Amino acid sequence: MIGRSAKRIHEKSGVKERRISELDVDIMGAIAGKDALNNKPPDLIINASGVPKQTIPDTSIFYQKEMGYEGIPSFSVHSTCLSFITALHTASSLIHSKTYKRILIISADRGTRGKNF
Repeated sequence: MIGRSAKRIHEKSGVKERRISELDVDIMGAIAGKDALNNKPPDLIINASGVPKQTIPDTSIFYQKEMGYEGIPSFSVHSTCLSFITALHTASSLIHSKTYKRILIISADRGTRGKNF
């Protein structure tokens, strides 16, 4: 796996097992996004993740669908661990330029998708 025995990992970190969420990122992100919006739809949805749900179509449209916001523009920013900061700077620029007023940034990852455990 990662070049270390399960015993060594447990001794060094205390980790006995790896759990993998049954919920996928689109469900997790949609729940958090809807809760944050208080039922007021955004003008734009930005997905900020290091590990997408799939390559094409990308995760942002799955958030649209799960939240019932089809038709609202969306796109993704993938900058590994810096994705949220990159999305925040992008959103700030778009708001400052008066292109959008209300932008939802969702940063939900399932890192296990990017690793072969």
